Amino acid sequence: MSEIKLKELREQIEEVEDQISLMKENNAKLEDELGSLWSLMDELKQADIKNYAFLVKQLQENYINDTLMTTNKKADC
Repeated sequence: MSEIKLKELREQIEEVEDQISLMKENNAKLEDELGSLWSLMDELKQADIKNYAFLVKQLQENYINDTLMTTNKKADC
């Protein structure tokens, strides 16, 4: 091969190596962001569980109160 072609190939190799290192840096940043997002999702899930548990408990209490307030017995007047 001629010297010119070898020089061009070396330049291309350097460019590709630079792109690879840039992509590795971007990948590391994206993985960090992904980890943060998963943590946020876990926190939101736990908050939703607590909120819905409160609502279910409130519905149970309302149902119990409604059941206790209702009677099928007729009173003498």
